Amino acid sequence: MFRNTVMKRPMYFFIVIFLLLIFIPNRIYAVNYGNISVQEIPMTSDAGTPTSHGYLEYRFRVTNRDAKAHTVGLEIPKSSHSYGQTVLSRSANSVVVPPESAVILRLLQPPFIIGGNDEAQVIIDGRYQYDPAPFRKINNHGANSYSHEIANILTSRDVPGDLRNLFQSGIPPEQANDSEDETATAPAVPVTPSYSGSGTSTPPELMPWTSNVPVEEWSDYWLAYTRFDAIILTASEWREIQEQHGGIFDALKKYVETGGTLGIVGTNGNIPKHWLPVEDDTQNSAQKYHAVLGLVYAFDKNTETVKPAIEPFRESVLKQSKLWRDIHTSRHSITSDEAALYSSLPVVADYGINIKLIMVLIIVFAVLIGPVNIYVLSLIKRRIWLMWTVPFTSLAASVLVLGASFFQEGFLRQSSSATYTVLDQQREEAVTFGFVGFYSTLTPRGVLFAPETEATACASRLGNTKSLELYLTAGGNQFLTHGWINARIPSYFAIRKAQSQRKERITFDWTADSPTAANGLGVDIKELTVHSPKGELLTAHHIKAGEKVSLTAPASKYITINDSITLSKVDAFREMCQAYSQIISNGPGTFISSKQLPAGSYLAELDVWNPFVEEGIDRTTPYQNKTIIFGLFE
Repeated sequence: MFRNTVMKRPMYFFIVIFLLLIFIPNRIYAVNYGNISVQEIPMTSDAGTPTSHGYLEYRFRVTNRDAKAHTVGLEIPKSSHSYGQTVLSRSANSVVVPPESAVILRLLQPPFIIGGNDEAQVIIDGRYQYDPAPFRKINNHGANSYSHEIANILTSRDVPGDLRNLFQSGIPPEQANDSEDETATAPAVPVTPSYSGSGTSTPPELMPWTSNVPVEEWSDYWLAYTRFDAIILTASEWREIQEQHGGIFDALKKYVETGGTLGIVGTNGNIPKHWLPVEDDTQNSAQKYHAVLGLVYAFDKNTETVKPAIEPFRESVLKQSKLWRDIHTSRHSITSDEAALYSSLPVVADYGINIKLIMVLIIVFAVLIGPVNIYVLSLIKRRIWLMWTVPFTSLAASVLVLGASFFQEGFLRQSSSATYTVLDQQREEAVTFGFVGFYSTLTPRGVLFAPETEATACASRLGNTKSLELYLTAGGNQFLTHGWINARIPSYFAIRKAQSQRKERITFDWTADSPTAANGLGVDIKELTVHSPKGELLTAHHIKAGEKVSLTAPASKYITINDSITLSKVDAFREMCQAYSQIISNGPGTFISSKQLPAGSYLAELDVWNPFVEEGIDRTTPYQNKTIIFGLFE
């Protein structure tokens, strides 16, 4: 019957085809360029909710069927345009594809919308190809909506749907009360909190982004996960990537240790030993761990027994998400947060312009080009010369004003930083976070960040309409070129990074009569406070790079020894998480004090650039640096 209806009325047929084209998801197909093919590998579909921070990674599989190597580059978007706001107009990368092989090429999108279409420009051996490669553009990364608070979580395909619903919407109060009546020992589940700054009574949400691919095909690049406020997968998937896919496991570990949140559903036994358990009030429905700066929740796989842990998990994720949204908000306008950065982390002595000098020059120019010029030309009877004396004098005055301003300030290229590093000397791993700022009299070519650094532009005048460009170099470094740094305007970035195989360390000798410390950090140390394995508090001052000094007991005026000095490593990590939140939300004013040292750790205070952070811009002069290194040597 349906067939007869369609045959009699062809319009129905076209309507059916149109609806199928709308509701069937677009397939990202491979595009062939001779022996080269390019195809995107999307990890998630567009969930329809905005993501406000972190990087979005686009992955492409580039296949070379030729007998010789080729250099293949991609640029997105192929055709760019402005939406009347700051947009990412170019993200580019290139790889060398060996003969008869395939490689993964990644492109990064900072939290700015892509100003252009959903086509990628393909470049093979320096030649631009006519046909573009399609990619699934995420339209809402950086397109922030503050109507209510949303935290985005990445869930694997094996996470049960009923749990995803609980993580997204929380537990209704009536269900929480029912559960409390049925089980006398179960704790009361709190109502989802409404955090300040939401501007609406709409409850906060955790929006799941379900992965399109199995976990063994997830990205091995930790920055690909930074746009998510939490990641949830099953215990079997966690064990699989830990045992069989070391690159993916390392990426997820770095994501968590730099402040992310990880949820593991089901029985687990593969929690890294340095992720320390924390007592919680969820009555065994979830075990909580501190993973350096992040949190890990190991949930029971039973939906009913896991309910008491849902709201604590949601609250933790929503609070962490708000911290990064605050950074993003301050980037789009001149706010008090920006003024706080200007004052607490200045990059130049005076941001102002010498208005008096400029006004004097303008007045002198007006007198010379007007009455004086006319009077002199009238005396020599050459008033026709006004046609060239006026523009010439104007040009000379402009050069004089610019020259005077430049001469007064000089050529400056300065940088400041306020950063904190957690260094585990035994595992040779370091986690760094904080702020860096730059100032240049002339606009530099760009700022260069390492492959493992997440750099979020903050408190800089990017609120104006700008086109930003980002290029990944051959070594994977991020080169932020056009639009990120402007002449005579301070520019700040909030950074966080996770690094492996770091050999910097402070070496201690406890066998001698007087304990010693050898500075192997590569930079001078201003103050060093050590909590020895025996529980002694020792200090040293002004230690040059490579120098070995004796440790002495601190003077009473330097530090007060009290009960807080006996903190365990778990407590110390909790304090680090609090300081991490303070630095992100309040700026670089506060660091962890030396009173929060557990046994077998030290606190090194530096007034130089952090050795675990790249300089960003070449040939900069340090203006102000606040560096803290929290080291664990046992």
